Amino acid sequence: MTSSLLLNTATPTFGELFTNGRTFAVPRFQRNYKWDEDQWEELWQDLIAAAESDKEHYMGAIVLKTHATRKHFEIIDGQQRLVTLTLFVLAAVKCFESWAEEGHDAPANNERAQLYRGRFLRAKDAASLVETSRLELNRNDAAFFRSTLLQLRKPAAPSRLRESERLMWRAFEYFVSQLQERFGATHDAAGLSHLLDAASDKLLFIQIVVSDEMDAYTVFETLNARGTQLTVTDLLKNYLFSRFGQDEHAIDVAEDQWNRITAIKEKEFPKLLRHYWNSHHGVTRPPRLFKDIRESIKQHDDALALLDELEAVSNLYSALKNPHDELWFELPAARKYVDEVDLFGVTQCYPLLFAAWQHLRHEFVAVLRICAVISFRYIVIGKLNTQPMERAYVDAARKVRKGQISTPAQLLAALRPLYVPDEQFEADFALAKIQTPNKVVRYVLFAIENHLSGNARSRDGDGATVEHILPDNPDEAWMSIFPEASSDVYRLGNYTLLEAGANRRVERMQIADKKVEYQKSGYKLSSNFGWNEWTRTQLNERQQWMAKNATAIWRLNF
Repeated sequence: MTSSLLLNTATPTFGELFTNGRTFAVPRFQRNYKWDEDQWEELWQDLIAAAESDKEHYMGAIVLKTHATRKHFEIIDGQQRLVTLTLFVLAAVKCFESWAEEGHDAPANNERAQLYRGRFLRAKDAASLVETSRLELNRNDAAFFRSTLLQLRKPAAPSRLRESERLMWRAFEYFVSQLQERFGATHDAAGLSHLLDAASDKLLFIQIVVSDEMDAYTVFETLNARGTQLTVTDLLKNYLFSRFGQDEHAIDVAEDQWNRITAIKEKEFPKLLRHYWNSHHGVTRPPRLFKDIRESIKQHDDALALLDELEAVSNLYSALKNPHDELWFELPAARKYVDEVDLFGVTQCYPLLFAAWQHLRHEFVAVLRICAVISFRYIVIGKLNTQPMERAYVDAARKVRKGQISTPAQLLAALRPLYVPDEQFEADFALAKIQTPNKVVRYVLFAIENHLSGNARSRDGDGATVEHILPDNPDEAWMSIFPEASSDVYRLGNYTLLEAGANRRVERMQIADKKVEYQKSGYKLSSNFGWNEWTRTQLNERQQWMAKNATAIWRLNF
């Protein structure tokens, strides 16, 4: 953060924020209102604490973008808190007006309602005497806020409200309910006024005023502001849409497109964006991502092109997390490897997969297989540091885009540093442990089973259970012959596949009796079990045998 930013900080109270005719606007393309009852309840407790204490109450940082007048600000971060506090004030005004309508000290309560409206809700220009709202919301929420909430009107059809409108209305009703419960029985106008004054005087913010979005992004790298934070998603949307100027049609089209792009889970979009950007431009660290995009996207057409590309890649991103996605209907061979990459939790290869989908579609299944096998050898079994993977995959992605890689063999050559050699992989597998319950254990066992039997059993559709040869809770008899049980029970060589009924029968058996049951099994991993005792020596032998099979299964020969 620069020193110039530090000079533009202050610590105003809630009341001080709304003095001197200052007005605030949520950027028209920023996220909608989204706080729910958990946040309302927390704010309510803050308000009560402020009223019952002599101390100021910290409400976190807010980031504002200034305009030339220094009286109008865009809310870059802090929207959820300021909107909710405004809804609280509206609820209090509603209580005063309701009490007046019921005949309880009507003149005084009407005056109180007008006083607090003027303090927190309305701003009047001294020259024109035009009265405006102190707070303007984004393009989706503004109309409802202005025409319904500020007017204290009940929506004609609450069930048909959009999600953000519904949440604002519920927040307003929540605060009305809390205030009526606390003050309504005695029409305690003095108590309610005290609560409002405490909110005004004791709720303290750190106010940071910036001049543009880049300054805002710098701030977000160091702040942990309370509530729902602004993210690179918000910043990017605001910036891209600003490229469209006043073209309402283009904005509406872009809004629909943006909603399709961000239909994935909210936390996933920044990951998608970074994978996309890295695929085209090389490894970009998160702190620089927004800056680099902003420097590249200058014009209306640049923004349109980026939205088109993000929409295309967002469909692929979603499909890479779901082997049953409709995208694979015409490429069914991809499903196996999509499943594996997702199972291993691997995302470092996404920039490469994005590039391959565009430029090596005819070899996409092979590219997926390369990523899956490398991931299994490197991460699942080798448990190696994943940091080098990102740069290797990103470098390969850029070579694909430049036409320098056009075959699976060339790709494997480029990724050779990530491909654990056979000898090392076999040694790693011979010692590998994976704790159950774990889908990866089933995956490994079924892969070896199918290799041995020549079948194609599905680990998800098959009813097999994972059997611990050495039980995972060994009794004294087992401990006497296998004193290393605690460290070896999760070795891959200690697992086998059994029918569900057989698994229950053998649970407490010793190895001689287990062997008899194993050899009755329809699974090769069990039926070929030939050991008459089970100690670390036999486990090592079995796992080394499994490792040799694994080396043949997870091998690339391009």
